[in-house]
Amino acid sequence: MRISFDFDGVLETAKGQETALRLMQGNQVFIITARNKERMSKAVYEMADKLKIPYRNVIFTNGADKWKAINENRIDVHYDNNNEQLSKIKANTEAKGIKL
Repeated sequence: MRISFDFDGVLETAKGQETALRLMQGNQVFIITARNKERMSKAVYEMADKLKIPYRNVIFTNGADKWKAINENRIDVHYDNNNEQLSKIKANTEAKGIKL
């Protein structure tokens, strides 16, 4: 499966990191964040290094809704803490959105 995590409020938490590490076994893990790649990427890449997520699996939407990136990257499950984003994911993708 292809599983993605939001960064702010999700992967930056201990619970988010534990969930990602557990799901890395047998799955492809991504970070999909609304952060701006040019100005706000350092902490995201540091987390990718910590969790051993390849940079090619780190996606910045630069403020755009995440559902488009989820579709483009054929994500099966996305973990997020934003109810609005989870609603848009449910309405516009086949992915399962999970609140964390």
